[in-house]
Amino acid sequence: MMQMNIDPELVVDFDFTRPEVNRTLKNLQPVVYKDGDQYSCLLGPDLEQGILGTGATPDAAIMQWEVNLQKRIQDPDENDEVAEFVIDSLGMTKDDVW
Repeated sequence: MMQMNIDPELVVDFDFTRPEVNRTLKNLQPVVYKDGDQYSCLLGPDLEQGILGTGATPDAAIMQWEVNLQKRIQDPDENDEVAEFVIDSLGMTKDDVW
């Protein structure tokens, strides 16, 4: 799966190795970046196909991203490459998702 190319100057340095970071974030490492007056967290090739979270802070964007991630993998479309990537990356099975 391709990750959207974000201007490196906008990318927020987020330490995915911190002990309090959950397994999902550690494994998937979505990009967190400054987007105008807010922050975005994205995993995927673009804003339409990817899983996106936004918020006033990097942590708020990540929290929304995690909610959107759960919604996306609960009932994925059979052609949803991003959801398939997430499910495979996390070692999930169809029974875990459906």
